[in-house]
Amino acid sequence: MLLLQSGLLLAGLALLLTSAPGAWLAVLLLASTLNLAAVAVGCLRESPRHAEPAAGAPAPLTPPQAAPSVELVAAGEEQLRRRLQALEDDLARREQRLERLTAGRDRPREESRLKSDYLTLLGRELQPLKVRLDALLTPQDEQPLGGPQRHALEELRDRLGDLAVLLEDIAGEEPAATEAPPAHRESRVLIVDDGPVNLMLARQVLEREGLVVRTATSGAEALASLEQLPFDLVLMDIFMPGMDGMETSRRWRDVEAAHYPDHRSVLVALTANASVEDRQRFAEAGLDDYLAKPYRPQELIALVRRWLPARPDALDTP
Repeated sequence: MLLLQSGLLLAGLALLLTSAPGAWLAVLLLASTLNLAAVAVGCLRESPRHAEPAAGAPAPLTPPQAAPSVELVAAGEEQLRRRLQALEDDLARREQRLERLTAGRDRPREESRLKSDYLTLLGRELQPLKVRLDALLTPQDEQPLGGPQRHALEELRDRLGDLAVLLEDIAGEEPAATEAPPAHRESRVLIVDDGPVNLMLARQVLEREGLVVRTATSGAEALASLEQLPFDLVLMDIFMPGMDGMETSRRWRDVEAAHYPDHRSVLVALTANASVEDRQRFAEAGLDDYLAKPYRPQELIALVRRWLPARPDALDTP
């Protein structure tokens, strides 16, 4: 390219010297054109194939990535929801298993404690009988007994003494008081029974359950208690001298409706007979349930927890 340009320049000078102005002007224009073309070719050779940004210039913006589709987001949420649900179900199963294990552990302990309480109370009930027998054997104002009567009383006293020792050994130490279940704490219960041992044992069991317990030995005494304050649960002995449990229950409902129209206590029949006809008669007299006598302490507790669930507060005394 340089040789061609040099040749053209020399030709232009020769023409200028020979006084051919039109020809040398054409030669100069051609040389200029070739010069511009050479410059353009040099620039193209020196420029890189891909231009780099100058120093300090901002980097070109990268194209934004495509957002996840709605289907992918929904699928991820569904998978997370299933995992959380599986964890909740597993936790619920573990809690139920723990409750069963705890109940299986506590039930024998509670039954053993209640049996021990019963035996202890029976042993205490024998003490007045022994005192009475001692008084009969050694009267102060009368002639001492003799013969077969004295021998029979002495034998009975010895047997009672042996029985008291046996009950004391079986019962063991006095069980420690446990916290009452909060399900029916402070609910009021009335036990209507003419048997002092039944009253004592039932009261002992229910008070350990955190219940406020009152007792009555007759239907008239039970109705008098109702006129003073209402009760949540009533254990009504059916066979009592005078006013029996059926008649007492009928009058109980009348007094309750008159004094406490917004409250209805649970009446439970205590009876040895509970046939279909008996249950029908109990319902007609206003009784809600029955408990067959003799009953175990655990059966009494189960009945109370069935009829008095979730009672955190007591009734207001009028």
